[in-house]
Amino acid sequence: MTDATIKVSCPLVGDEEFEAVKSVLQSGYYASGDKVKEFENAFARYIGSEYAVAMNSGTAALIIALQAIGIKEGDEVIVPPLTFFATISSVLYHRAVPVFADIDSDDLCLSPEDTDRKITSKTKAIIPVHLFGNASKIESFCEISQRTGIPVIEDCSQAHGTEYKGQKVGSFGKAGCFSFFATKHMTTGEGGMITTNDFRVADAARIIRNHGMKDRDNHIVLGFNNRMTEIEAAMGLVQLRRLDGFNTKRIANSEYLLNALKKVDWVKVASVNGHVRHTYFWCPIMIDEEKVGKSFDELKLHLSENGIEFRQRYQEPLYRQDVLKKLGLDYSDVFLPNVEKVAGKVLGLPNHPGLTQKELDRIINVLNSF
Repeated sequence: MTDATIKVSCPLVGDEEFEAVKSVLQSGYYASGDKVKEFENAFARYIGSEYAVAMNSGTAALIIALQAIGIKEGDEVIVPPLTFFATISSVLYHRAVPVFADIDSDDLCLSPEDTDRKITSKTKAIIPVHLFGNASKIESFCEISQRTGIPVIEDCSQAHGTEYKGQKVGSFGKAGCFSFFATKHMTTGEGGMITTNDFRVADAARIIRNHGMKDRDNHIVLGFNNRMTEIEAAMGLVQLRRLDGFNTKRIANSEYLLNALKKVDWVKVASVNGHVRHTYFWCPIMIDEEKVGKSFDELKLHLSENGIEFRQRYQEPLYRQDVLKKLGLDYSDVFLPNVEKVAGKVLGLPNHPGLTQKELDRIINVLNSF
């Protein structure tokens, strides 16, 4: 009998979430209300921010955070080229211009040094992404912000509970943006959150997400319908209570895999700075094709044939996406060496909290047999 496929991700939802959602369904009140406010308050306490504003997606959180800080057409926003496209599309929706800075080869996150080089008089925001659950060098970005006055918007969509020097990401910049998509550290199915210590940003975000309404009859800005539902918030409250437990297991699973694979000379494991609590949205590895004598594609086939799912995204640096050309943006002369080396070459192993010891050992054995 063939072993069952080991899933790369698996949302953990149980009776408590079911009962919470059932209670809302029975109440007959589904639109944004008291549960959403309760979830916002709980999430703000967890992150360590003054305010949290719930959204219906992480993408909405990014778009609205940028609008709340005043991003306008023609403004430049510095972004990394290795991330999900929503980081970039949130800029494009405002007819602002994404400016790509390179990543650092140690953490694969946006480079503060290259960011500094890309700043112009048009730069109005910087969006470091805490990629794969690692923390970017957020302290350096805050120093750049203090020196230049350019606000930092943290993209924390892959980093719920990640810490930098004991402080949770999402509490450093002008705003932090989270996603609660089904595969994330915690989920509401869909959903998102903006965290901030600035009342003006929080107040603007609440207005923008609700059709730009200051009150029931007065629309003061052009807004969206990006509210979170009571159903999602009820589920989110339960998932938030379970998040630290999820992360503890996710970290343990990832460290077990990566420590075992350090002995494999053709596997490259990214280093984690000692002051970072990496929560491993991905358990990322790269391979040295010359040492192993096989290609990255052959490794993917080997894993698939042995029932190991994996993540592989961001095949090209984002400045090569076709949609940018269609929007009249020319990045043909952009070549960022660090991201060019790793784009399409990072593979995420299964590491979700539901994995058993037997499954972790099977993943290691399959890789050792390559």
